[in-house]
Amino acid sequence: MKILFNFSFSLITFIYGINLFSKGLKNSYQENIKLIIKKYTSSPFKGIILGGISTAIFQSSSLITITILNLVNLEIITFHNSLGLIMGANLGTCITSFLVSSLSIKRKNLNFLFNPISYIPLLIIIGIYFYFKKKKNKSEVLIGFSLFMLSLVMIKESLKPLENFFWFKKLLLSLNSPLLGVISGFLTTCIIQSSSATIAILQTLSINNKITFQMAIPIIMGENIGTCITALIASINTSKNAKKVSLANLLYNFLGTIIFLFIFYFLKFLKLPFLEHYASSFGIAIIHTLFNLFSIFIFLPFLNKFERLINHLVK
Repeated sequence: MKILFNFSFSLITFIYGINLFSKGLKNSYQENIKLIIKKYTSSPFKGIILGGISTAIFQSSSLITITILNLVNLEIITFHNSLGLIMGANLGTCITSFLVSSLSIKRKNLNFLFNPISYIPLLIIIGIYFYFKKKKNKSEVLIGFSLFMLSLVMIKESLKPLENFFWFKKLLLSLNSPLLGVISGFLTTCIIQSSSATIAILQTLSINNKITFQMAIPIIMGENIGTCITALIASINTSKNAKKVSLANLLYNFLGTIIFLFIFYFLKFLKLPFLEHYASSFGIAIIHTLFNLFSIFIFLPFLNKFERLINHLVK
């Protein structure tokens, strides 16, 4: 019961921190963001870069995808120009997994100046200072980011006791089934409404438990599909083009997962040794990034055909 409470509290802090951080940035630079998105979406490549940078800053692919959906709904940008942004948003969310992996390095091997946790007290103090100075948005950015970083450490610590439970180890071993792993990643992300949190949980589990790449890769694929649910819900009662954005986001991740899953089964059939190696937090971050880069390289040459498919499905 204590583990559940500590984990739930850590997860709530994680999601609250990201939302507070995103809200502060959004309120501070909302108009500038709209102008930049409208200007720099003239080509899919520019859209990918802008979507990736925006998501890396806001730490939420769901937020950026919903923003894209709203911009299309308001006819600020076209559905065609939104496709690059969608791909970039999925790639940009990978930055969170690298932040998590940086926290898994032991303190004695990490210089104080390069440990993100070292700056949390200072950021919170500055955030409180801005709050009393009536600079609410800046305060939300600093305090939200601090809570987000702090929650990653809390999640890690809350899951440590699980390594002593036999049933939990047995559950992890059952994830050797790729399909079960995909479903697990999908459902977890649907429930907690954060793909970043799902990856963070997987990374913290890899520190304290023996999770192989064979177990981790399908979960990573599943969370990419699960993160699309928020945009689907947000597209209710929107324009036809806005609905296309949410469907494109879903199909982009779903088809990317299917293709990657076939490759995964092929690698498993070849019995490549690395699949049996224990996954590190950094290794999971790398796989997460490679998956999203793979999806971009697969879809980019066929983007016009993909757009026609969505147009055909949503009439």
